[in-house]
Amino acid sequence: MPDKSENTESPAARQYWEQNPTAAALHQWTSNPIIAERVYRRMSAGATSKHWLSWLIEDYFAGRKFRSLLSPGCGTGDHELAIARTNIVDQIDAFDFSEASIAIARSNAEAAKARINYYTDNLNSFSIPKSKRYDLVLCSGSLHHVKDLEHFLGTVARALESDGYFIVNEYVGACYNIYPARQLQLINRLLEKLPASLRSDAGDKVRNATIQQAIETDASESVRSALITTFLPHYFDIELMHPFGGALLHPMYPFLNHQAFTSGDEKTDTVLRLLAEFEEILMELAGGLQSDFCLFVCRPKRS
Repeated sequence: MPDKSENTESPAARQYWEQNPTAAALHQWTSNPIIAERVYRRMSAGATSKHWLSWLIEDYFAGRKFRSLLSPGCGTGDHELAIARTNIVDQIDAFDFSEASIAIARSNAEAAKARINYYTDNLNSFSIPKSKRYDLVLCSGSLHHVKDLEHFLGTVARALESDGYFIVNEYVGACYNIYPARQLQLINRLLEKLPASLRSDAGDKVRNATIQQAIETDASESVRSALITTFLPHYFDIELMHPFGGALLHPMYPFLNHQAFTSGDEKTDTVLRLLAEFEEILMELAGGLQSDFCLFVCRPKRS
């Protein structure tokens, strides 16, 4: 597919991702092995602690082969490269609206000798020729950047083969990451109890940005994220839905001393495990916190 020069994303969003193509990898809560182990177990509903993509490929889709994969909003292409190495898919198409991200993705694929068709396109206005069909579509951390969810989900639904799969690994929490007052209160109550040695220099507490501040930073960030869980069943049948938390740990993570929490110290590790357990308890309690992240496996609507 040819690169498209037209880009209807807001200038602020496009500028942000052109200048920060690797921003999605910064302050990743799952970069901590203790958090990752807990999160990946939640994503597989307790089956394993292996990476969620490895679990899908090796266990959920064990023995399956796919003809073609589409990955909208691929960023710098890490997931597509990992999939290409497994040979589970014959053809991979992946796009992002950030030219800087696509340049990195192409360079990494070339270095790995992986055949991946990376191109630029827009999440809110992309189209797929009627003759083009996919039996696997993957969105990992990209759908929450979509403003026109109706167009996006409708386009994917029409392009998905009748026996295809739509994989969604997404932030589904508050729009613009402007958290409800109760969630923010719980986060900061926990932060206040941590000693200074276990906290970063990011600030004394988590504070909500204003809508204007959020838009000025990245107008695409979590623009309609809270609607994803509601909208998906209107376009697809949901085969699997595994919430995996993040209501506490995700916003807290930039405020934690990452060096301290990866030191291997038993007491520090215990603190992090307790934070993860507290988040899980709140998710299980009636009237507690909703999960801010969820893994979905979707199928075409049955007629």
